[in-house]
Amino acid sequence: MTNATPEALAAASANFLRLDPPPTETEIDDVLDKIAQAFGAGPETIADARRLLHARFEIRMDLGETLTSEEAHAPWLDARRGSIEPFYWTRYRELLLRNGWPPLVAATLDRSTDELLDLLGNPAEKAPWKRRGLVMGDVQSGKTASYAALICKAADAEYRMIILLTGTLENVRRQTQERLDAAFIGFDSRDFLGGAQLRQKRHVGVGLIDGRRDGVVFTSRDHDFRKNAASALNISLDAVREPVLVVTKKNKSVLERLAGWLRAKNADRDGRIDLPLLLIDDEADNASINTRKNPDETTAINKAIRDLLGLFRRSSYVGFTATPFANIFIDPSSTDEMLGDDLFPQDFIHVLEAPTNYVGMNVIFASEDPDQDIPSGAMSPAREECIRSIEDGDDWLPGGHKKEAEPGPIPDSLRLALRCFLLTCAIRDLRAADGTAGRGGGMHRSMLVNVSRFTAVQNRVADALHLELEDIRRAVRLHGALQPRKAADQSPEIAAMAEAFTLEFGNCNQPWPAVLETLHDAIAPVRVQAVNQQTGAASLDYGVMDRPTGVRVIAVGGNSLSRGLTIEGLSTSYFLRNARAYDTLLQMGRWFGYRDGYRDLCRLWLTEAAEGWYRHVTEATAELKRDFSRMKRRQATPREFGLRVRTHPDTLLITARNKMATGKDVVVERDISLIGRAVETARLYSDNRRNKTNFDHVDRFIHVLVRDHGPPAGSPHGGALLWQDIPAAAVADMLNDFLVHPGNYSFQAENIAEFLRNAVRRGDPLLSTWTVALPTRGEEDPVKLDALAGQAVATRKRKVKLSGEDGSLLVSGRSARVGGRSDVRHGLSMEDVGMAQGGRSDAKEDELRALMKAPLMLIYLLRGVESTGKKPDVRETSYRDGLILPALGLHFPGSKDADAPRNLVRYRLNRVAQEELLPPDLDDEETGDDVDTDD
Repeated sequence: MTNATPEALAAASANFLRLDPPPTETEIDDVLDKIAQAFGAGPETIADARRLLHARFEIRMDLGETLTSEEAHAPWLDARRGSIEPFYWTRYRELLLRNGWPPLVAATLDRSTDELLDLLGNPAEKAPWKRRGLVMGDVQSGKTASYAALICKAADAEYRMIILLTGTLENVRRQTQERLDAAFIGFDSRDFLGGAQLRQKRHVGVGLIDGRRDGVVFTSRDHDFRKNAASALNISLDAVREPVLVVTKKNKSVLERLAGWLRAKNADRDGRIDLPLLLIDDEADNASINTRKNPDETTAINKAIRDLLGLFRRSSYVGFTATPFANIFIDPSSTDEMLGDDLFPQDFIHVLEAPTNYVGMNVIFASEDPDQDIPSGAMSPAREECIRSIEDGDDWLPGGHKKEAEPGPIPDSLRLALRCFLLTCAIRDLRAADGTAGRGGGMHRSMLVNVSRFTAVQNRVADALHLELEDIRRAVRLHGALQPRKAADQSPEIAAMAEAFTLEFGNCNQPWPAVLETLHDAIAPVRVQAVNQQTGAASLDYGVMDRPTGVRVIAVGGNSLSRGLTIEGLSTSYFLRNARAYDTLLQMGRWFGYRDGYRDLCRLWLTEAAEGWYRHVTEATAELKRDFSRMKRRQATPREFGLRVRTHPDTLLITARNKMATGKDVVVERDISLIGRAVETARLYSDNRRNKTNFDHVDRFIHVLVRDHGPPAGSPHGGALLWQDIPAAAVADMLNDFLVHPGNYSFQAENIAEFLRNAVRRGDPLLSTWTVALPTRGEEDPVKLDALAGQAVATRKRKVKLSGEDGSLLVSGRSARVGGRSDVRHGLSMEDVGMAQGGRSDAKEDELRALMKAPLMLIYLLRGVESTGKKPDVRETSYRDGLILPALGLHFPGSKDADAPRNLVRYRLNRVAQEELLPPDLDDEETGDDVDTDD
């Protein structure tokens, strides 16, 4: 077998290597040498395979965590394991390894899906049962592989009917069907349901590994469920020996059609089907439970899903979602309504861990501490690697534009993004040719352009990009074969490409002459493609495998490029959308995922405002996942986690967005828990008068503290003055006096003050006394406070940005933080901090708050600085010389009863506040995306 590829050799070797503990390099080499001898592989193939194996065994994935219900559920998998033939799982695991999956990650997938399967109903149990669960993962992290593995194992365990709901868009359903054909069915579904006459099956994926058995499928890549096609097969479920799969959209008509066929062909006299059903709801927070613009439609989808489940006496429902801020927790109008919904994951919630090579939110949008010493104009390492700012987008395509917008020639930022994408095509081709850097990261090359929700505008942008692409191709065709310097002299476009290469990829280990020489062939297959409902589901089809270069595409779209769709080989993204909703932000983030072999080439263009929202979402999501881990340790239930999500301050904004979409003039109210959390006034007034008023309030409050409680003590951690055992009533008075900008939706001072007074009335020991800290360590001119007998307090420098929407000042730019991440330590002793860190120096703020014995108020005196100029000549200038910007931060200690009714604060947003936070021109409404409507 002398034509063995390095990938095949590595996959074969992985089957003979132990996984726990991981093999040593010597063990890997020994096994590889034996397999290579059997394959008759040459030295170069062996060397490439060795590199692949060593790299893959460095990638790991943790098992994940699960919350389960208190109600009894008997584990059943171990007792049945001996009688289960793992046919479907075995060949899928082999496919994963052949496709380059790290063996340790495949092993963890095996264990985690065993755990999930054991939480489902036992298909061998004949008595009626129902199970409801939820799986949370990260965007583009491998949820499809997880539910494909679960489907395979459920089929092996004799689940007879498997329904996979893929969201609302046909292009996502089509892509998912293609993946399940390869992962589970084993043949191209178009051959089974392609016409009146059944054609000979063409095996794909797992079918090429072991084609002795195949799953049965009633949908195909070309068609969703069609009653006539299913009826033409003239078979019922109980007559089929293999499990049946249906991959379908969340569409009311399709779901009702499927239920009607199931009932007509398979139900008994009681109208029920006595076969075990597994229903997997991918993107479970989309359309399954929703109260947006079309509540009648989404309610109908919810009913259709429940009807499908109700048809079967034995059913397991598993939702998959990329965010803990799922609508199943947030949309129901009451806690009782949330818990009473038939799709609520009452039995289990599982959090998937991502492999170590996953590039996700925590990598791209890692939180920055505003007190870290990052030079002016510089960025954190994670951001420096890939994020680029769009500063000319509004001049080209303003936010809130209409469908008639005529964007015109593309702006400089998009032109640079286009050049970078074309350069990455050439660099990755060079890497693939010489076998370095993971062979260039696969065969496909993609660029994403998401700038508008309107199909007409998307099409115009695609046309403009096509013209720009043709100009570049023409220049490369005419001058690319010349010596680099001569080519640049004769062609401004070649000169611009050379400049972009030096600016962005000068350290890619490929010289510019080689890149220029490769450029013509690398960009010749590139096409610009609008991807929306108008261009059709097949407009972005990576299944065309007969192209030696793969698919090379610049995809221009909106929502059709969002939920559930994987953009293969994505290296360059240009995002100019005014989205603020958590689900929309996450789902539009197609740049998350796996970039082995070309991670250093990935670039993301977006506005500073969008980056700020992504950082905020990243931090809030990470916080809830840490909450999940703490709840796991104390054996909490899915119900308790659902309450924790419902009471997160950010749900107020999510609820407001959903309510505004209905067009109703309503006051949004939510019961919020601040226990174990922190809130800050990161949005400040920009005028002198109100900031001077707040400075006077601070001085008077400190005067009261000194008068009633004596002079301050120094913080044991240094850098702050402390007053301890301060009555909550005094803190409440300060909150009532302080002028808080209404843009701080999570810091509703009057409501928090009332909450504290209620705590005092009931004698709550957790909230009755406070620590007040005045940070004194800063880098700016000190200010004297009369209340401290003229003692000077250094002010902190914070970057500020004037908002064009409400005239407010956003503190700390991208990090949107008033305080530093170490400030919470002022509420703890040295011993408590040491306990939280446990030998680590990076304890998270919420881990520290969990040990606080009293809540902490931080009073900040800031001086604002603004960034002016463009890179690389960024300068800082003072915002209104001499103006002090007072700000507040509140840290609440943790408690296992954080979400109990007594610990909830009633937050409100009236219509005016909603419109300030969510201007009517925001374009993140999913139901309105990709259509030419202004509604």
